[in-house]
Amino acid sequence: MVIHVASEGQSESAAGVPNSRARSRRAFSHHSLSRNAAAAIMVATVVVALVCVISFAAASYAALDARASNDIAQEAQRYASHIEAESLDGDELVDFLEDQAQLVGSDKRITLISSDGTVIFDNDVSDVSVLENHAARPEFIEAEQTGESSAGRYSETLQEVTLYHSIRLQNGDVLRFATTQSSVWGVVLSMLGPCAIVVVLALIAAAVASRFLANVISGDLMRVNLDKPLESDAPEELEPLLARLDAQRKRLDAQASERRQYTANVSHELKTPLTVISGYAEIIAAGIAKPEDIKSFARTIHDESQRMKGMVDDIISLSKLDDMGTVAVEGGAVGVQAGSDLGVDMAQDVSLESVANDVCVRLRPYASDLGVDLSVAISRHDNEPVQVRGNARIVGELVRNLAENAIRYNVEGGAATIEVEGCADGSACVRVSDTGIGIPKELRERVFERFFRVDESRSKETGGSGLGLAIVKHAAQVHGAAITVRDNKPQGTIIEVAFPAR
Repeated sequence: MVIHVASEGQSESAAGVPNSRARSRRAFSHHSLSRNAAAAIMVATVVVALVCVISFAAASYAALDARASNDIAQEAQRYASHIEAESLDGDELVDFLEDQAQLVGSDKRITLISSDGTVIFDNDVSDVSVLENHAARPEFIEAEQTGESSAGRYSETLQEVTLYHSIRLQNGDVLRFATTQSSVWGVVLSMLGPCAIVVVLALIAAAVASRFLANVISGDLMRVNLDKPLESDAPEELEPLLARLDAQRKRLDAQASERRQYTANVSHELKTPLTVISGYAEIIAAGIAKPEDIKSFARTIHDESQRMKGMVDDIISLSKLDDMGTVAVEGGAVGVQAGSDLGVDMAQDVSLESVANDVCVRLRPYASDLGVDLSVAISRHDNEPVQVRGNARIVGELVRNLAENAIRYNVEGGAATIEVEGCADGSACVRVSDTGIGIPKELRERVFERFFRVDESRSKETGGSGLGLAIVKHAAQVHGAAITVRDNKPQGTIIEVAFPAR
């Protein structure tokens, strides 16, 4: 055990853990929060700028399209109204359109189509006879049917859209006005230059702003005092994280304090028997002891060495259970996985009845020496064997320690009972009762602490190490079991360990 304690101390100094920590630090992949934040802000800014530019181009195109459609519709209606008012027809109508063609500009096209689809006039074509019949054109068909129509056609080759507005005249001819404008993609392409300038400016602004914001964010984090997280001047968004850091720090401090206390207790508990053994051995070796006392001294040395051996065994058991509990917490699992990681089979079907009977057989001579009646009581449900899932050796240690305590802290002529009960839902419990000195209510939580004793003098007399119930607590934890302590009327204590269903 001395070696074990030394190895624990070395694990924090020269045993190689600093080297492993250094290796962990080297293996850990570090990254810059400020650089990541700056990059994210820059990307977001550029994306927003592009979306805004594209959205603006689309909105501009929609507005231009609506305006152009409205303009040619109004112009077509104005011309149609004038033609109807002047009753223009035939050559007069063509002459009128030829005159007006000089005024409307090159961006508008005026076409006159007869009722059979033949083109009579087109200001973009000098010889209309070369034009195909327009009877199949959608804008012509709709105008013939409803009197007026609007349409648009997209040219992939020219990346342009031609807007048409047609009106049927009283003589059956169709007057069609058309104008051509760039498509939405044409508008976007025409804005590539301004877009590029906007994106570059956005990048520059984002680089400056992101660096500033990243420094603000990282500065808030750097001001966090890890020793006193909740007292740090930090943003309120970090409060949950700081609360967890504070809880973890307190937990680590408590564990460190407990470890120091544990080491001190181990040293103290081992020092007493070692002092006795060393003293008596020295007396015998020096030849000072009387011949008739040597046998008594040897018995004392044997008893103290057995006591120390039992304590070392308990410490080793507790250390193993501690390791299983640590693996369970870090791995996010419960007993079965924790045990398998340490080479302990936690998937055994353990008969609580057999464990209780074996413990009773082993401890009955010890109970008889102290004048305590030790017995076992089994309560099955539907005559089903009482079994739990776990490790038989650990469950045996749990029951043995409970029974030893029930015997050790009993009174002469008292009784200790190991009860095993199976429940309807498949769960089970072990209940150990005694008629001994009892445990005050205010101490029932502390009895599971290492080296804690309710009656210090009684423990020294009976040889208790103060680790029995600590072993019980950890053995129950790795099995997912719950422990309760209550009075045994009229005198004594009942400790119950409830195991979950398999």
